[in-house]
Amino acid sequence: MPSLDFKNPRRETGDPPYLLHKLKRGALLLGFLIATGFAIQLTRAVDESIATVIEPSQSTTSDHPVNAPVLPLLPELEIIEGEIGRGEAFSEALKGAGISHDEVFGLVKSLRKGVHRADFNPNIVQRGDRFTARIDSVGAIQTFEYIKRGSLESRILAEQTNGRLKAWKETVPLDRRVVVVSERIDDSIWNALRATGKNPDVLSHRLMDIFEYEIDFMVDCRPGDRFSIALEEFHKDDQFVRYGKILAAEYSSGKDRHQAFIYESPDGDRAYHDEEGKSLRGIFLKSPLNYKRISSGFTSRRFHPVLKKYLKHHGIDYAANHGTPVWATADGTVSFAGRKGPLGNYIEVKHKNGYKTGYGHLSSFKRSVRKGAYVKQKQIIGFVGATGRATGPHLHYNFYTLAKGKYRLTNPSRVLNRPTGKPVPKEFLEDFNTRRDALYALFEHASGSIVTAFLKDADLQLAE
Repeated sequence: MPSLDFKNPRRETGDPPYLLHKLKRGALLLGFLIATGFAIQLTRAVDESIATVIEPSQSTTSDHPVNAPVLPLLPELEIIEGEIGRGEAFSEALKGAGISHDEVFGLVKSLRKGVHRADFNPNIVQRGDRFTARIDSVGAIQTFEYIKRGSLESRILAEQTNGRLKAWKETVPLDRRVVVVSERIDDSIWNALRATGKNPDVLSHRLMDIFEYEIDFMVDCRPGDRFSIALEEFHKDDQFVRYGKILAAEYSSGKDRHQAFIYESPDGDRAYHDEEGKSLRGIFLKSPLNYKRISSGFTSRRFHPVLKKYLKHHGIDYAANHGTPVWATADGTVSFAGRKGPLGNYIEVKHKNGYKTGYGHLSSFKRSVRKGAYVKQKQIIGFVGATGRATGPHLHYNFYTLAKGKYRLTNPSRVLNRPTGKPVPKEFLEDFNTRRDALYALFEHASGSIVTAFLKDADLQLAE
């Protein structure tokens, strides 16, 4: 049977206790010193190896520490591009491109908050609108860009800022050019403008607005007449975007010459003036609507299409589509608005200095137009119709002058249309003359010439 008696080793060896204790302490100290020296040598060897790898040569120097911490790489963004398809909603297009429902919901919320509804409505998008989104590794939208189809002037943007998407509308800067357009008229101003390669619909209306107190382009144009205009064009990356203002215009018909120069005085007034600085704004407009043709002029003998006999026609008939807006040719007060025999629905307006105008065969009146109402020049008062004795839609226009206390019908083309707008103030007349001469000199260049550089010294960069 084995013994369970654990003997004291110190008793068996016979070593004194204090000697054994000393030997143990010495052994422990020696082991610690050996281990420490080995660790130091190992660390130096590793450091030398790292230095050899990092430094390509002993002569290379660096301002940065060898053991500088490595910065974490920025997360890469995924770029998602797409466009709105036929009948596709905004959210459907974005989700179909791979953007999550929650991100689309947050984007729509930021767009409604940061962008005016008139500039962008997520509920109303068009086929061909384009979008670009940058998505991080967790699927969150970091930036977003939306460009409407055909729009080169603006874009809708959104960006992640402090954990929230912020949206806004950004205007894209355009390249402004001033171009000279000149042409001879063979039949109409519209066809002459089309021959220059410019948009005849836009520019013919611009010219009509400028000379609407002096020229009726529907009846006053003659073969051989000429016109010249200097107008702004705006481009983006050499692609035409839109027309700007007409800076100067000239229309020559025989010995008659009509000129217009835009001028903005230092006090902020902007208008068109003739070569002497007088306003082109007159008492009356040359016509009360945009019409197709004059079907009957002012005459004392006209064969009536309904009564089948010759009668006086002391007015002007303007053929136009049903519903075409009709405007007052001058400021005045409505003296009659209602039914008036053969003239059907009829409006009469009294003006200053003994004038009165009448507008007949209207389909309807503007709601605010009634007897006693004040109307301004070019304010819409009614719409073309065929009420009364009429064979088709047209406007019958009457013009009255006061003589010996009575109104009598007069041919409006024979009435002197005196200017009523403000002329250039005397203190700005020298400045006007300088700019007028700079603009007029542009007409010496051939049609189609880009003449922007010639206006730098004239400081004709007007505010939009």
